[in-house]
Amino acid sequence: MRIRPRHALAMSTAIALGAAALSPTGAAAAVPAAASASVSAPRTAAVPAATAFVMPLAAKTYTVSAWQGPRCMPMPGASTSHGGVDLATKSGSPIYAVAAGVVTATVSGSSSVNGYIDVTHTVGKVTYSTRYMHIWSATTHVKVGQVVAAGQRISSVGMSGNSTGPHLHLELWERSAGGSKQLDPVPWLKARGVDLAKQASAIAAKAAPSTCTYYTTGAVNLRAGASTATAVVANLAAGTMVTAVPGKVSNSFLPVTAGTRSGWIANWLLTPTRPVVTTPKPTPTATPKPTPTVPPKPAPTAPPKPAPVPAGSSSSAITYKTTTALNLRPTASTSKAALLRIPKGKNVGLFLASSGSWRKVTYGGKTGWVHKDYLTSVKATAAAPKPATYTTTTALNLRPTASTSKKALLRIPKGKSVGQVLASSGAWRKVTYAGKTGWVHSAYLTKR
Repeated sequence: MRIRPRHALAMSTAIALGAAALSPTGAAAAVPAAASASVSAPRTAAVPAATAFVMPLAAKTYTVSAWQGPRCMPMPGASTSHGGVDLATKSGSPIYAVAAGVVTATVSGSSSVNGYIDVTHTVGKVTYSTRYMHIWSATTHVKVGQVVAAGQRISSVGMSGNSTGPHLHLELWERSAGGSKQLDPVPWLKARGVDLAKQASAIAAKAAPSTCTYYTTGAVNLRAGASTATAVVANLAAGTMVTAVPGKVSNSFLPVTAGTRSGWIANWLLTPTRPVVTTPKPTPTATPKPTPTVPPKPAPTAPPKPAPVPAGSSSSAITYKTTTALNLRPTASTSKAALLRIPKGKNVGLFLASSGSWRKVTYGGKTGWVHKDYLTSVKATAAAPKPATYTTTTALNLRPTASTSKKALLRIPKGKSVGQVLASSGAWRKVTYAGKTGWVHSAYLTKR
């Protein structure tokens, strides 16, 4: 039986925290509580059986902006494989638990930290966890150890961490004593009567292409392997175009092709956005453009602008402003009366959609269409910060999974650099040391 979130029970039971804690990976971890960003649910809290499944957001109030799976890197340093489904909607929209369960982690977000809530569920004899990401405050509606019902509100939509706009990033994990396996939440929920695609107001997500196009963010070394310790194949100038296969990555390096040469480049040194080509400004005597009442056809030789990234995805995007006073139309044509007139030099934010030479934008609380010939991109005011790197605060085991259930790959000495965090799972962090990639506990890492 499906329950709409607005009709679901909102009752929750607060449970006292016990001494034995269940980590998000399903394995016990003896770690000082003050050192962990999230606290695990006590074993004394029985996970209720999940028998009803509901929507995480109200139906027809969101756009599917990104599917799970391999993808083109949306911004420097991003992953090449999306770990969940993105549902773009208004900031502050209610988020609901998709099934009955126990809250096992709460991490509040910031502009640089992805906030999230984990809820553990029992479906038959299998344990699953759903993760609700990009929230700001994780404890406004629930706390760790609390039992929640299907459809109960647990948080509000935000845009913490890497995000172009407010949206819910929903992940699904299957937990077992041997570790965790990530699943696609869309087919899993559809098999249980919750169709995220059908209940969306629009689908902006696209399937990953066979290859991705990137540009170097500066002068970059093309290397023979996935490490700065390998030989330099070539020196590439800033803005050099390279191609890569979605989903392929090693040690945060992408295997790329630049012309006839192949090699590896660190993901934070590549961007999907073509560098802006500066054109000379017209002289004062130049004939001014006609008013945009009837937009002229674009010149056949004009290069197309890059396709816009859907708002509300885990990525970066370009914002735009008007170059003249401009009508905001209800449709992608001049056949209907304007909704309003946008003054010259006003910011209209991100492109929400495209139709020929028209772009869908928002201004003054209204959403409509404007002609692209009267928009210009807004230059970023600051470069993206370089990802943080970490060192160990004590001798530390590098594990093959995010738990202590398997034998360590090696032991990292105290004070050694493990580079950037490649992924997170609860209090565990995926890092690389001495050529091996594995998991360490965040309580024993510090920023360099």
